[in-house]
Amino acid sequence: SRSLPKARACSGPSSPVWPSARAIAIRSTPRAGRSCGSTPYCRQLAPDGTACVVVDPSAFPWRDRSFVRPSREASVVYELHVGSFAAPAGGTGTLAAATARLGELAELGVNVVELMPVHAFGGRPNSWGYNPQLFLAPKPSYGSADDLRAFVDEAHAQGIAVWLDLVVNHTDGWRQAPLYCFDGACGADSAGLYFFPPGPYAKTPWGPRPNYPAPRVAEMLLASVSQWLVELHGDGFRWDSTSNIRGLDGQGTTPGGKELLVRGNAIAHAAGALSVAEDLKGWDQLTRPASAGGFGFDAQWDGFGYDVTSLLALASDDSRDLGVLERALRGSFAGDAFARLLFVENHDTVGNGGARLPSRIDPANPTSLAARRRSMLGAVLLLSSPGVPMLLQGQEALATGTFANPPALLEAPTPLGLGIRDFYKDLLALRRNTAGDTAALSEAGVAILQRHDANKVLAYRRHGPSGQDVIVVLNLRNKAYTRYDVGVPAAGPWRVRLDSDWTRYGDDLGGGQSAPITAVAQPKDGQPFALPVRLAPYGAVVLSR
Repeated sequence: SRSLPKARACSGPSSPVWPSARAIAIRSTPRAGRSCGSTPYCRQLAPDGTACVVVDPSAFPWRDRSFVRPSREASVVYELHVGSFAAPAGGTGTLAAATARLGELAELGVNVVELMPVHAFGGRPNSWGYNPQLFLAPKPSYGSADDLRAFVDEAHAQGIAVWLDLVVNHTDGWRQAPLYCFDGACGADSAGLYFFPPGPYAKTPWGPRPNYPAPRVAEMLLASVSQWLVELHGDGFRWDSTSNIRGLDGQGTTPGGKELLVRGNAIAHAAGALSVAEDLKGWDQLTRPASAGGFGFDAQWDGFGYDVTSLLALASDDSRDLGVLERALRGSFAGDAFARLLFVENHDTVGNGGARLPSRIDPANPTSLAARRRSMLGAVLLLSSPGVPMLLQGQEALATGTFANPPALLEAPTPLGLGIRDFYKDLLALRRNTAGDTAALSEAGVAILQRHDANKVLAYRRHGPSGQDVIVVLNLRNKAYTRYDVGVPAAGPWRVRLDSDWTRYGDDLGGGQSAPITAVAQPKDGQPFALPVRLAPYGAVVLSR
């Protein structure tokens, strides 16, 4: 690769360069510390950010021809921040360092990695990245375009799909950002005429909003979608803050916003990729097909995590409303339970003044027995509910505290964290049905078997076309039950697939149960048989035939 010669300096209004989406390089000019003539189609920035570099997107030696993307129902997502997930000695996180650790995620059992923004952004090298400056070039401190390709290629080799966190609801408002006043025209109330003209939709709280109705602006943003799928072999998207693309925080209609999202989803679906909206307004239209007047997203972020974590963080057991959990289990968009992306931790809930779930439960001692037990209940709910589950990096190994911006480097698990990692590994194996007897966890059926508000016990049956019923029993009270009867639909032995009290998850746990449990011919909970289960304080048991 090489830098092209410098373009002329920008001095007053000028016509922007509009290369086609197939262009692979163009020049930029530094002036007073910014690259005023940078092409919006830049595929790679020089390390100092002042020049675009020629790259050949077809030259990478891909090895992923046999990779098969997981279906929406089979997906288990891991939210990964390149700048803090892994780093070379003495440095900040890079794509190459993260690539070297993908085998750990495959061994854990996730099959989708959602990359927090990797497109060139302003600010610190390892900040969150939600202040994009260019839409086709990776952040130079993370690595080159081929480093991003190598990450995707190795992920595919490990059986992991890669989603891109795509931020097009706003751009960096820093006056030296490449697209700021791209055309050389900067009025007091705008950031230019082509990308960011003045008007009621020109601004967001985070920076200028792109001019979606302008055909060449929309073409450039959609080129980022196509590039991710074709040149970078990506597998899906998380669209950031769609409520600020389609409207003003969901209010009204932003010109061109819906059209952009519908076109982007059509491009994704034509390539067999998935597309998820972070909207959080609970609007069914987002996940309705475009043919029915909707936006065509496969799923959207759901309020599940806010409800579940608020309930688990309560200090008083008597205050826990099991109806909240029942509604979380039964949730859907337009009747489609898997149109929900579910979490108990994500970068927004753990950052922005929030905290990891164990730290919310016990701020003074987030690795305490009670904090671990109750956060494990959250994990069981997440991975046994119909929907697309997502973990935030570190969640699987008892990460505590907050997710700052920029976040601290992800630390190696402690001995307690290793036990929790084993717990998540076992849960993920059940969710993905690796042993062939828990397929119902990826199916839509949910039946509440018992909701005992005084005992704070909730039992439910996951079921579906496979016929491989799974029973989940949760104890949300700090009280042990040596025998607790739950109604089940079938006789015979039921195998304990997971008990959150097993000592492999922590030396201070009680031991749990592992032997098969035989259903008793005794009506219970409207079912013909009763299953006598042992429940630990704040314990969870998962069983199947």
